[in-house]
Amino acid sequence: MATPTTPAIPNPGGNASTPAIPNPGGSSAAPTSAEVAALLAAAGGSNLYANMKTFTDTTSTTQTSPQDVEALINATMQSMVGRNATPQELQTYGAELLAAEKSNFGTFNEQTTYTTTGKRADITGGQVSSGIDAQGFLQSLIGGSADAQSYKLATSYFSAMQEALQGQENI
Repeated sequence: MATPTTPAIPNPGGNASTPAIPNPGGSSAAPTSAEVAALLAAAGGSNLYANMKTFTDTTSTTQTSPQDVEALINATMQSMVGRNATPQELQTYGAELLAAEKSNFGTFNEQTTYTTTGKRADITGGQVSSGIDAQGFLQSLIGGSADAQSYKLATSYFSAMQEALQGQENI
C-alpha cells in the first residue's frame, strides 16, 4: 500500500538575501507556521499553492475479513456443491483468496489543480482497477473442483429425470 507523504517544499533560502528555511524535505513532518510565513515572505507574499498541480497514484489492498471469507466460501459451496465447506476447504480456499487479494491490489489516480489564489479548483481521475472480485474468484476456484463437477452432473441428471417423469404424468 502506498504511503502518502508531504511534498518537498522548495527552499529558496541559503543565500545572503534570504535566510535558509528548515525544510521537511518530503518527510511526514508538517512545516511550522513560522516556516510557512518565511516561505511566503521569500516568495513575495504569493500563495504557494497558486496554479499548482498535484498528482496522486494510490494502491489499495482489499483484505476480506475472516468472517466474510467463511461466509463467501460457504455460500459458493452451497450453490456449486450443495453443502457447506469443510474446515480444510475453508482453510485452503480462504488462503487462496487472501493471497489473490494481496497480489491483485486496486489502483486510483487523480490530478488536483489549484486557482491563482491557491484554492482547489478541480480534481480529475478515479479508480483505475479495483483488485479481484472475491465471489467470482471463489466461483472459478470451487467450480473446477471434482465435487462441483459431480454436483453439477447429478443435479443435471436429476432435473432431466424430473422433466421426464412430469412429461409422463401429462400423458
